[in-house]
Amino acid sequence: MSKDLVEVAAVSGQATTENESAQIADAVTNLMRMYGSLKTRLANSADPDVARLFLLFRLVKGGPRRAKDLADSMCADQSTVSRQVAGLVKAGLIERQADPDDGRASILAPTRAGSDRVHAHFANRGQAFEPIIADWSRVDRSDFLRLLEQYTAGLEDHRDEVVAIMTNAHPALHAVPALTHARIERSN
Repeated sequence: MSKDLVEVAAVSGQATTENESAQIADAVTNLMRMYGSLKTRLANSADPDVARLFLLFRLVKGGPRRAKDLADSMCADQSTVSRQVAGLVKAGLIERQADPDDGRASILAPTRAGSDRVHAHFANRGQAFEPIIADWSRVDRSDFLRLLEQYTAGLEDHRDEVVAIMTNAHPALHAVPALTHARIERSN
């Protein structure tokens, strides 16, 4: 194959990959909008704890941690997280424990009631989403789960790169890293 044909094939393959990446990004964005809508409807539901439970889910799934680390992992303001934590402590769903690395600090940990609440929610959520995949083959469900987990892990691995690219694409967002840095500095 000539050098020119190799270059055309490489460019064509790159264009295909870019197009597929754009289509995947669009599909994921649509999915996030749908989940955002569901999350908003749940947060506005009759259960006032739903909004705070997102913090509890992080603690059950990711293990005990400091409030600052919890806020950072959720990209949330520390004062908002502190208010939500106070409500969860009052409800008996999480507790403050001495930090084993620094006895002067405390970490947040789910209580047994908190863990039970999260596990009940996961079971309920599974039942709610079951109709979506009910007519999928076992192979399709397995492939979807595997690919979704792979995609999520890749997003986690490349989070800073994604933010940098998206920020550079939108000049109005260039102030965001400075605001985030300022928020982190204030919280220390």
